[in-house]
Amino acid sequence: MKRLNSLLIGMLVSTQFLFAGGLVTNTNQSAAWVRTLSRNATLGVDAVYFNPAGLAQLNNGLHLSLSNQSIFQTRTISSDYQYLTGSPALYEAELTAPIFPSIYAAYKMDKWTFSAGFNVIGGGGSADFPTGLPSFEIPVSSLPPMLYGALAPIDAGYTGFGFPDPGFRNVTGYNMNASFVGKSNYMGYQVGATYAINDMISVAIGGRMVSATNTYEGSLTGITIDAPEAYGGTQTAGDYLRFVAIQPGLDAGTVALLNGTAAALDVATADASLDAVQKGTGFTPFIGVNLKLTDMINIAAKYEHHTKIELTNETDVDDVGMFPDGEKTRADLPGMFSLGAQLSPLNKLTATVGFYYFLDKSAFYGNVNESGEQIDNETTIDANGYIFNASLEYKLLGILGVSAGYSGGNNGVNDNYQSDFSQGLKSHTVGGGVFVDVSEMVTINAGVSYTMYDDYSKAQSYTPTGFPSAVPFNDTYGKNTMIVAVGVDISL
Repeated sequence: MKRLNSLLIGMLVSTQFLFAGGLVTNTNQSAAWVRTLSRNATLGVDAVYFNPAGLAQLNNGLHLSLSNQSIFQTRTISSDYQYLTGSPALYEAELTAPIFPSIYAAYKMDKWTFSAGFNVIGGGGSADFPTGLPSFEIPVSSLPPMLYGALAPIDAGYTGFGFPDPGFRNVTGYNMNASFVGKSNYMGYQVGATYAINDMISVAIGGRMVSATNTYEGSLTGITIDAPEAYGGTQTAGDYLRFVAIQPGLDAGTVALLNGTAAALDVATADASLDAVQKGTGFTPFIGVNLKLTDMINIAAKYEHHTKIELTNETDVDDVGMFPDGEKTRADLPGMFSLGAQLSPLNKLTATVGFYYFLDKSAFYGNVNESGEQIDNETTIDANGYIFNASLEYKLLGILGVSAGYSGGNNGVNDNYQSDFSQGLKSHTVGGGVFVDVSEMVTINAGVSYTMYDDYSKAQSYTPTGFPSAVPFNDTYGKNTMIVAVGVDISL
């Protein structure tokens, strides 16, 4: 029987805190994005992130953009493993990021524009799993049937000799306490330079330093079984087997087996705690090009290089030895290519389309095999992920405008990637909002978006110790995300 406490560590390491974008990359990087969902060819100040080459179209002077998003994500997992209490059992987790800032600055001097930005390029929130997940509970829920199978022959031995059935096998339930909070922040600090080759063509080059910090605090305690009241009721599995071992009439071999199994269960179900931090840095070079074909048509492209990030453990408590202090783990950001077009067929109307392509397969996301060894993404991802988006924006009045957008995408992951720890699900996002030109220098953006993910069911199996064959079951994963954002753009 594998040590149940190791499930806690595996869950914390694998849980991803992603709100809008690819598997590990956030692309929700301004309030204007939330109200449109399509900024790949923008000529606004948030082009510092979305379209750095487009900054050449700004007026001379200083331009600033400040945004904050409040993000709320709910994950649901249903498991029909037959021994779970209330099977199919439902698990819910709430991920929150009340503060999710994006800050950009650009200074235009004729043909040159210099820019800087700060955003949360990955992670950005905390996860609270108050009732655990199937991977926590399935091994624990298997204790009653395991004990039933082990103790039924002993009961039969008593009845075979004419004694009353002692009912040692009648273990009716299990109990456990699992809790943890995980936090993940990948902070991006970028600088760039944009050059206008002519009125139509501009190019950009820059880089982003990524500072990654993951914090894990959790525990798995109080694993007990509900034995018959006459035999002590709720207690640890080890204590119960030791109680059975001292009953009269058992041969020495059976007593030794019961006591040996009890000692193994003591280890497997012992309390465990974790308090650890992972830290690391990486660097992302990027380039871009913008084509201002006419006053009505703008086309943009950007490429971000693969970001290698190696996290180092800083561990205070690690009861199961899965998080050694000083050990390193890869947690990359993938290369990314984006395209976009912005069209203004009417004076008050703007339409946009965009596309992202994530080079997931060539990165390392910290996935591990059953032996705990890190593996590359080729075994868990069949195809690179993508996102497409579109929006409409209309100026209703002199200072007030409205916008709406749609974004959809898919991650090319396979069953090896999907788990209750992390999922790559096909998504559909709708968003909308308003913008207000307070003056020629100040614009306020406000928006709301909602992301729906297609449910994904995975057929699995688990073999409890002593069972002749695996027990099949299905897990179904789902989630949704809501973002509320407000920001201000300033041109001086």
